[in-house]
Amino acid sequence: MTHMTEPSPDLEARQLRALLTMSRELMQVDKPGAALALAGRAMAELAHIDSALLLVRGEINECIDFDRGGRPDKATSGHDWYRMALARLDRGPEQAAMVDRRTMLVGVPSRHTMAVLAAGWTGDAAPDTWNERHSLLGTILELSIATLGRISARTSLEALVSVQYEQMAGSALAHANELARRDESDVATRALALTDVLTGLNNRRGFFAQAEHMFKLARRKQTGCAVIYADIDGLKLVNDRLGHATGDRLIQDAASVLRESLRDSDVLARFGGDEFVAFALDDAHPRVILARLQDNLRAFNLMQERTYLLGVSAGAVQCDPGSGTALLDYVQSADREMYLHKRSCLH
Repeated sequence: MTHMTEPSPDLEARQLRALLTMSRELMQVDKPGAALALAGRAMAELAHIDSALLLVRGEINECIDFDRGGRPDKATSGHDWYRMALARLDRGPEQAAMVDRRTMLVGVPSRHTMAVLAAGWTGDAAPDTWNERHSLLGTILELSIATLGRISARTSLEALVSVQYEQMAGSALAHANELARRDESDVATRALALTDVLTGLNNRRGFFAQAEHMFKLARRKQTGCAVIYADIDGLKLVNDRLGHATGDRLIQDAASVLRESLRDSDVLARFGGDEFVAFALDDAHPRVILARLQDNLRAFNLMQERTYLLGVSAGAVQCDPGSGTALLDYVQSADREMYLHKRSCLH
């Protein structure tokens, strides 16, 4: 008679912590290869696979082989488990997970994507171990497929933004050339009207010209986005003690660190003085963006030799694409969050 044994509380706690760590790391990746590497590592460390095959069909299509260490690699239809996994996709999610005493199939259906993971072990295992493996692999697969879907949606949206931006830029260039033939100085004045001269970033007018367009696009695509409001710490003190030339250098350094903390598709502007605002086309929680900013500030202060320490207080709010809230309202909300953060640091 086979006796069932429950996993120890310590083991369950370690597995839960590992899954939580994996989910946090998946929130921060924006490349499919990075997401697959995290999934493979979790399968190797938690389920102790000897090999696995991931088959995804839908908005994204992937066929990935994992070795014993969880390292992913592209696979083809010639893989030993490919036909078995493909048949599982065609039959749907109600089929049994056990294939034989050493092989398991786990499927995840969703609205847009269906995936199957075939995993194998060289040795037999007790029924309770199989149940534990099935639960762990199911969770790992759901988190991984959700991340791959998010990356695919974001990539599609960025591509659409890029195409539309290039079209707008082409029209703007044609118009600018026509204006240049009439009055070159007037063209230069129009360009400067959207740009902050000191940092080269957008100014307030330039920010709303770009961010409003992306905000409307995010609403139409129901994609997450966020607004970040930032304020340089101690600019007046630097101006008073070290001079305005050093203060200008401080502003330029802050602009550079903020730019590095955002993606290329995000809109960043200097609102004037020591204040900056950004619109991030990102469905990650705003705290992730703020944490990245603080990491970059620490790295800057360690690596750069300056007569001052660069400090930035920042607040962020996540936009609700389904609401009727205006972009300006989110900017004002982020400004209030920044003020609360700055006030808490002073007390």
